Amino acid sequence: MGLLAPFNLIYLASLGALVLIYLRARSRPTLEVSSLILFDEVAAPVASARLLRVDLMFWLELVGLGALSIASAGPYLRMPAPADHIRRHALVFDLGAAMGARDGNLTRLDLARSDAFTMLAQAPPGDEFSVIGYALEARVVHGPSANRDSIRAAAAALKPLDTPGRAAALSAALMRARDADTIDLYADRLPPQDLAAGAQVQGRLRFHRIGARADNLAIVSLDPGIVRSSRGSCVLRNFSRRPRLCGLEIECAGAKVLRTAVMLDPDAQAVVPFGPLQSGGLVSARIENDDPLAADNQRWAYAQIDAPEKVLVVSPDAGVRDDLARVLLAVNQNFIVTAIDSSKFKPADEPADISLAVMHDFYDSRIQAPSRLYIYPNSTGAGFGLQGAVASAELRDRAGAGDLSRPLQLGPARVLSIAPWMDVHGSGIAAGDPATIPLAALGRDSAGMVGVIAFDLRGHLLLDPDRLDALILTVDLLKQLTAPENLQIVETGSYVTVPAAGVATIVAPDGTRRTLSADSNGRVRFRAEQAGRYGVESEGPDAAVFANYFDAAESDLNAASPAAPETARRAPPGAVAARWTSPRPLEAILLGLALAVFLIESALILRDAAGWRWRHA
Repeated sequence: MGLLAPFNLIYLASLGALVLIYLRARSRPTLEVSSLILFDEVAAPVASARLLRVDLMFWLELVGLGALSIASAGPYLRMPAPADHIRRHALVFDLGAAMGARDGNLTRLDLARSDAFTMLAQAPPGDEFSVIGYALEARVVHGPSANRDSIRAAAAALKPLDTPGRAAALSAALMRARDADTIDLYADRLPPQDLAAGAQVQGRLRFHRIGARADNLAIVSLDPGIVRSSRGSCVLRNFSRRPRLCGLEIECAGAKVLRTAVMLDPDAQAVVPFGPLQSGGLVSARIENDDPLAADNQRWAYAQIDAPEKVLVVSPDAGVRDDLARVLLAVNQNFIVTAIDSSKFKPADEPADISLAVMHDFYDSRIQAPSRLYIYPNSTGAGFGLQGAVASAELRDRAGAGDLSRPLQLGPARVLSIAPWMDVHGSGIAAGDPATIPLAALGRDSAGMVGVIAFDLRGHLLLDPDRLDALILTVDLLKQLTAPENLQIVETGSYVTVPAAGVATIVAPDGTRRTLSADSNGRVRFRAEQAGRYGVESEGPDAAVFANYFDAAESDLNAASPAAPETARRAPPGAVAARWTSPRPLEAILLGLALAVFLIESALILRDAAGWRWRHA
């Protein structure tokens, strides 16, 4: 039995008021006296007074008030549901990276599925179930159905993704399930308090906390440094309340660079230096420890090959040309940079065989290069259109960092329309206008890589320490523009555009294969949802994509998952399934009882009134 509003039991105090009324009104006896001797003096009768004189009326009123007071608290009983009662259930699964953490031979998602299958076995025939998963976004895996085999097959096909589970995705999943009578949420961390109200959930939300505490080691970042010039670094973190010995191995282009063991303090991180590297290529770092979460145990980076490459910089501002040359040499010290004033530029001045052209406040379609970066463009170019200009703009988010904790105030910017084949790497707002505008984008067309930065770099913007995000955004674009065409390193959850010819086969890190057709620009696009190497096989040259994963909240398996509560534990093997129960309200019974009591009391009053004579006047 339960109460929906236990605080309303305070109305039971009315029973005390009833007793006080009877104490006052009936604690002394009543005498019948003739009206003819009203003015005679008579001796007081000897009578014994009682504290409380009760009769049938008192007991009827006591029962009536008690029934009304209890009914206001909303009592209910959990009783077996009738056989013909069909209920709708939604099974919502967190598919974030932490659900792939292993507890022995089983992952947290395996434990969640086991709990869901136990509930399926206990549910009465005819009840409908749906399956919904979420990580970066919500997805209805199976619509409402009474077919238990298809529901089990849909849940069994779920796989954890190497991406964090977003609160917005959970809210979207609950909105898709809000019409269900019961929503069973399986996750390893508590949802926000007001999530159910925000998603307008109609039925009952039951949270099943999955998983136990586990110690986890993770690679936070990997910086290869500059070949034969500066050392690289690898940042390790210990998500544990005890010291851990972490084995680390670093390779470059298949050759071993470093193998060491590092003692990490509880809940601490350490920077492990290495190098300088003697040659460029793919750099990988790997944790050798046996770890419950494998997604954050390996990371990749690319060290620029030290072969000289020619870069052309064209700008009307001498300060911008100097700043861009410094940044380019910091990205790769082997660049041969040619800086030209745009007012003096002639196509004949263009160096032969340039690999990258950077144009600031300038556009010339005659400049041919496999990679092009347009900064504060003054004309419509490849991949973007010019819609206007604003006096100032704010950078609100940046690829790889998400929403900035503090918006970055920029100078003049131009409003661009970005082509569908370009990905926005930075966006913000113009001064006085809440509409979001793209501030940086990158993509690949039939001629090669194309990047665009919409804000101006005058005033030594890239060298301002208070506006570091502008420099990081520019460096990220330059690194991607100068990276090998057949090799990309991205963060999990991001969309990847890879050159391909005809029909391409995408080989995921877990070995699964899928086929995509190249578009008119000779590209295929997919989302990297697993950490590791993606192979792209097509009629043209093969390509490889390496997806890195790290999320501080998701990788902390201690803070996210204390011991699961009783409601989320699996039933032991061979246990007898309990009957499916449902709440039955008791308000109607109690209100009916109170009404019957008051009708009986009214009948007794009418009976006494019919027998009254002149002495009761």
